[in-house]
Amino acid sequence: MSVIRKIVFVVLFLAVAVGSFCGITTIAGRIGNRGSGERAVAQEKSATASPTPTTSGSQPLLDRTGDSDVALRDDVAITDLAEKALSSIVQVVSEVTRTDIFGRPTQGTSQGSGIILSQDENLIYVATNYHVIEAADSVTVIFPDGSDVRFTVRGSDEVGDLAILTAPRASIPEAAAASYRVAELAADKDPAVGEMVIAVGNALGYGTSVTVGFVSAVEREVLSENGTAQYLIQTDAAINPGNSGGALINLKGEVIGINSAKYTAEAVEGMGFAIPIAQALPILNELSRAESFPKEEAGYLGVYITTVTSEMETYYGWPKGVYVNSVIPGGSAEAAGILPGDIILAVNDIRVMENSQLTGRVTSYRSGTEIRLRISRISDGERTEIELPVTLMDKTRMPED
Repeated sequence: MSVIRKIVFVVLFLAVAVGSFCGITTIAGRIGNRGSGERAVAQEKSATASPTPTTSGSQPLLDRTGDSDVALRDDVAITDLAEKALSSIVQVVSEVTRTDIFGRPTQGTSQGSGIILSQDENLIYVATNYHVIEAADSVTVIFPDGSDVRFTVRGSDEVGDLAILTAPRASIPEAAAASYRVAELAADKDPAVGEMVIAVGNALGYGTSVTVGFVSAVEREVLSENGTAQYLIQTDAAINPGNSGGALINLKGEVIGINSAKYTAEAVEGMGFAIPIAQALPILNELSRAESFPKEEAGYLGVYITTVTSEMETYYGWPKGVYVNSVIPGGSAEAAGILPGDIILAVNDIRVMENSQLTGRVTSYRSGTEIRLRISRISDGERTEIELPVTLMDKTRMPED
């Protein structure tokens, strides 16, 4: 009996062991299959989920509507914006006489862009960069339909890198007149970092084209070749030679800046710059009313000045502007009541932040012209802003230093 009991015990033991092994194997298999199933479901969800970023409770920022079409919020398409913008952009071709290394005159061409800024009963006004028309013998504007018309430089500002071109409306061919529209300006709106923008212009002289990007920075201080500071919009929308004078527009089709390839460099990618339209418009309005006069008839202020640097702003608490070191006795400034220690902030509401900007603004007016200066002055131990009218003298009437 003991032998039989031992045999039965061994058989039962083996049965339990085999059953346990099979159970474990079955459970493990189910666990493995469940994991594979979950991974498969996750992969399927991943494959079907939209990669487009969304805002909580709102529609996608971008909806892809086709292989080459991207529609924006509120059903605004880049193609529609581009078509709208292109109708207010022109090509600007300047004929320039230069001198070669042997002193011989040579003919050259400068190409850029322009924005149809406004028109009245008699004239059409086109805004562009100063460096596009600098030293030009003649300037031709090419309209969206391909018609070319000779324009005149009405006024220019080297410091602000801006110029106004005009032509009689009667000189515009009928086809050209039907092809353009006056640009819409966002002069009362500040661009925001991260805002999508479109750059339009005559890149490399190939004709008007469109690039898309975002506002990377605002009020970016950039120095020109002559050391003049400009406070510009920085964008990663491509801005190349020929784009200068073209428009940087927002998603409403409004011009927020005037592109300038003057501030680009070959070693830099993804950094284009535009002059804010709110900064440019007061200057352009002044230039549109400008009159031509000989250089010797330019107005003079009669002050010795210093640019207020960032260090001075921090150390003394001064506003950014032009500090008056001293006033020439008998000059325009003294007659107007300008004092040493004053800081000149603006000329006719156009902001000035350094010496060359103040000098450039003042000498753009003929002597005898009355201008308005906005000044920061110490009063009762505190700085306050005042406005002073100043009648400019010409250099020959200014007292000797």
